[in-house]
Amino acid sequence: TQRHGGEIATFAKMMLEQEELQCPDCKDKGEIVMDFAAGDHICRNCGLVVGERIIDETSEWRTFANDENDNDPNRVGGPMNPFLEDGGLSTTIISIAKPGQQDKGGGALSKWHNRSAASSNDRALLNAFREIKNLADLLELPQTIVDRSNEIYKKVDDTKALRGRGLQAVVAAVIYIACRIEGVPRTYKEICGQTTATKKDIGRCSTAISKILGTNLETISSTNYMSRFCSRLELPMDVQRAASDVAAEATRLAIAAGKSPISVAAAAIYMVSCLSNDKKSQRDIAEVTSVSEVTIRNAYKDLYPYRQQLIPSWWTPAEAIDSLPLN
Repeated sequence: TQRHGGEIATFAKMMLEQEELQCPDCKDKGEIVMDFAAGDHICRNCGLVVGERIIDETSEWRTFANDENDNDPNRVGGPMNPFLEDGGLSTTIISIAKPGQQDKGGGALSKWHNRSAASSNDRALLNAFREIKNLADLLELPQTIVDRSNEIYKKVDDTKALRGRGLQAVVAAVIYIACRIEGVPRTYKEICGQTTATKKDIGRCSTAISKILGTNLETISSTNYMSRFCSRLELPMDVQRAASDVAAEATRLAIAAGKSPISVAAAAIYMVSCLSNDKKSQRDIAEVTSVSEVTIRNAYKDLYPYRQQLIPSWWTPAEAIDSLPLN
């Protein structure tokens, strides 16, 4: 594949260079060969060493793994962690006893060394970073959110302002704020569904963290959720764009004032889907948006009287606008 293609190109380049080399003794071209073990260029005719200590640019297939059955060719450790006191580059002792074999003290030595090597603060940070990674995986969040969450947690931990708060609540709040900052917000319901922390605790921690950071989070609009909701409902792009325009226009006209952005987004999706060939029921939308059917129905009732104004002119619905259901 791509790696092997690169190796072939490197080898071909080396062969061309050897063909261009000329032995200064016998003056023959194309007779220069490379001794990979010694790193020398040698003339095949007279045996003269034309070049020495030549760097071998091909791949190194030697493995540095501890286990004979481990074919991992990595020869370096993990990257630096700027959030830890030692950068995450401290010495680590591991036990290489195989299953069923007696551990000759390596496991105990590894345990006590790692306990003493890392400070209690670093151990707490590593535990929190693991919790952040696990929750981010459950929420299917990208690595950028994990990195931002780690940064926020480190800043908050340095202030000691949230000492005594539950780790699950703090981690959930950190991820909630990181998603808001990165422009991919998640609802409290979505986060609560993947953690043991309550919505009230996450909300309190989020407020406290915002004050610590001194940041004013941008107001969430309905369009922030639209692409994710429509993607989960498997709606085509034109329906998604039309629903986004409906939600944006409803917000501009203050039609759904007092309603949450999520309920407005759900109602806009329902309205547009009813006019398209990809119809979705209120139950389908409720399952994806974590909003009750009653909430969607009430928000839709607010939008319905303004249906002619809300449907964008560029979009051609599959059905007449007046055919929309009353609720």
